[in-house]
Amino acid sequence: MRETEAEWMTRDEVAAATRFSPKTLSNWASMHPQKGPRCVRVGRMVRYRRDEVTAWQNSQLSADLAA
Repeated sequence: MRETEAEWMTRDEVAAATRFSPKTLSNWASMHPQKGPRCVRVGRMVRYRRDEVTAWQNSQLSADLAA
């Protein structure tokens, strides 16, 4: 994979990586402003960029440590 290409994850893959249920991720994605890792919808498909999921996880860790 080239550095300029993003690796995309399905909602089920993100759920497995974050240990949040797919339903929770779906609920977060429908909130305004959106909660959780940022996702992209293409028709009925929902995809997450792996680097953004990782960044979101790191931001949650940073927020927990700061509290």
